[in-house]
Amino acid sequence: MSRTATKHVVCAVDELPPGERKIIDLDGRSIGVFNIEGTYRAIRNICPHHGAPLCLGDPEKLMSASGPYEYMLTDEWVLRCPWHGYEFHLETGRTVYDPDDMRVRVYPVTVEDGQVVLHD
Repeated sequence: MSRTATKHVVCAVDELPPGERKIIDLDGRSIGVFNIEGTYRAIRNICPHHGAPLCLGDPEKLMSASGPYEYMLTDEWVLRCPWHGYEFHLETGRTVYDPDDMRVRVYPVTVEDGQVVLHD
């Protein structure tokens, strides 16, 4: 049986400008909502490695190596854990170093009537 997603208003759009985050409590779960260049992402605020507050880390573009000593920034955004530096893709919640090992739950976010809305 499928369940219908529940909508939760996070804030007004102008309360979460690009580059900012808002950490909310949703039924006992801490969730970080980010505005990344005008795109909203939401991810659970707990690192599965050692339980760090993941959303206190900095979102940044993923660095990739195209060859020895050649690095480039990709268009993918990751969130780096503030304790040990583990990186998680903000779109999928999977780790960068081993995508089959650890993941963090991500949530869809939309904008409706000028409000940032998280879907759970």
